[in-house]
Amino acid sequence: MNTIVLIAFCLGVSLLFSEIFRKAKYPRVIGQIIAGIILGFPFVKLLFTTQNISDIGFLSELGIVFLLLLVGLEINIPKLRRSSKDALLIAVSSAIIPFILGFGLMRWLGYSNLVAAVLGSSLALTAEGSKLAVLIETKVLNTRVGSIMLGAGILDDIFEVIFLALLLAYLKRTHFYLQLVPITLIGIIIVIYLSLKLVPKLFKAMEDEKSKISILSTVIVIGFGAAAISHIIGFGPVIGAFLGGLFIQRMNKGRKLERLGIDRLKVLTFALIIPFFFINIGMHFNFESIISHPSLLLYVLAVAVAGKMIGTIIVTPLTTLNLKQTTLIGWGMNSRGAIELIIAEIARVNNIIPIEIYSAIVVMAVVTTLMFPFALKYYLRRYPGIMDERA
Repeated sequence: MNTIVLIAFCLGVSLLFSEIFRKAKYPRVIGQIIAGIILGFPFVKLLFTTQNISDIGFLSELGIVFLLLLVGLEINIPKLRRSSKDALLIAVSSAIIPFILGFGLMRWLGYSNLVAAVLGSSLALTAEGSKLAVLIETKVLNTRVGSIMLGAGILDDIFEVIFLALLLAYLKRTHFYLQLVPITLIGIIIVIYLSLKLVPKLFKAMEDEKSKISILSTVIVIGFGAAAISHIIGFGPVIGAFLGGLFIQRMNKGRKLERLGIDRLKVLTFALIIPFFFINIGMHFNFESIISHPSLLLYVLAVAVAGKMIGTIIVTPLTTLNLKQTTLIGWGMNSRGAIELIIAEIARVNNIIPIEIYSAIVVMAVVTTLMFPFALKYYLRRYPGIMDERA
């Protein structure tokens, strides 16, 4: 299928199902994931070439970068700072508990330590992109609970980098990351210099010119530049895109964000690019694995959900949150469908995990991603003030 035809076809299916769910008063992202699952049906997938699937994967990556750039531009920094302790406790606990449970499950089923470590890592991680898309769409990102979810998710990205780096180091048997230290230091020096000297002058020139297109282009270039630098030094593009957005917001302090074209960027992102992120998740859904290994899938799914929920809820007494709030955050941390799929794919390609484990991870990622929008809608309806209330 031609790339242009592919984009038109996927966006059309995504729009249809997202509007169906919007009219039913559910987040659009549910419809977009369902669209991805339908596009992943074997008889539909026959229409796609290997290059088509690769193109969707690329657009999905692009969507994550745009999304985290938007979050960095819009996030309420004081609220994020105030929630740092709660976010840290939740991030650490909700990563350790599912890792231990996943590792233990694999050893109990007779798999090797390496297979157990891969599955445990996949269960420990959280997909920041899918969770944030729901928070932004429901307009609760800048609430107290939304800020804690964001903070915990950003910290979780660090764990993702560590797990991925360990897997790559095991495969390459190399000290590649140690060789990046001088490159990292040079990159940091360059970024600091540009941040202090060049970027403020650039924004001032764009504002004097009063060109909305130039300002929006500058925002995108800075955001993707930060994502690229973060990727080059080994931290992945997600953290860089978020920090790029925060930096732009800081440079724009005291001015209206609308002058940066944030609303236009949001419309472009959610209408054109983000659908491919959720389509990509849905297309990984594997029906054969459900039929061939149903018990394994149920074990993995149960441990995945229980691990995140327990890991989040047990720290409630140590936080400023109540039980309802930590339970909701647990559903948010339960969303997966990003780095864990990359880890699973790398492990599969290198024959580290068998196909039934890979399929279970993929299906688990799709199902847990679908759970959060329903849980958030229920909690917002049942407890209207839950996002900002105090314990």
